[in-house]
Amino acid sequence: MTTDKKSWASRGIGSKAKQRLAIFACLSLLATVSWWQSVQAQPQPAEILAIYFTPPAGGASGLIKQIDGAKKSIKVMAYGFTATNLAEALVRAKRRGIDVGLIQDEKSAQNNREILPILLAAGIEVRSDGKHAIQHNKVMLIDDDIVITGSYNFTNSAEKRNAENIMIVRSAYAAKRYADNWKTHWDHSEKVSDLPSAKEKR
Repeated sequence: MTTDKKSWASRGIGSKAKQRLAIFACLSLLATVSWWQSVQAQPQPAEILAIYFTPPAGGASGLIKQIDGAKKSIKVMAYGFTATNLAEALVRAKRRGIDVGLIQDEKSAQNNREILPILLAAGIEVRSDGKHAIQHNKVMLIDDDIVITGSYNFTNSAEKRNAENIMIVRSAYAAKRYADNWKTHWDHSEKVSDLPSAKEKR
């Protein structure tokens, strides 16, 4: 009978120890989450490299400067991409060994039919994102620290006809956040493998 009591007591002690351990683990997890949320909420250092407005024209030249200066990678999210000079800059980057990838909006992809052959022929991987009402991002990520964003679509209309804005920022923190978001869209997008047919080119 004494042995049984000791056994039950030891079981009770073991159970309490496990409970304390579980509570400690939960508190540690909550502390980690709270710390990460506080880091995200706090201001992060960033250097504004350039700001462009159209009109006047000139935003494209600023983008090309950043593309030509890339050392490792260029990640693009585009609602519209019809600017030949920007496509040619991406091709130059690809040819010098830069990793280049582009996500386009699936529903407006037909508008990009003149540019797609240039990119695909150079070996640039293009994917179409059809998981949303529209994929409306206008973003370029240069290497691991430069973010280009704004209202500016990568189109001739944005450069010559529309009122648009571009901001170019150097921030490892912002680049990481944008790169994580880019990968989310990249992973659920469909790879574009076929060049538009002659009929589609018109």
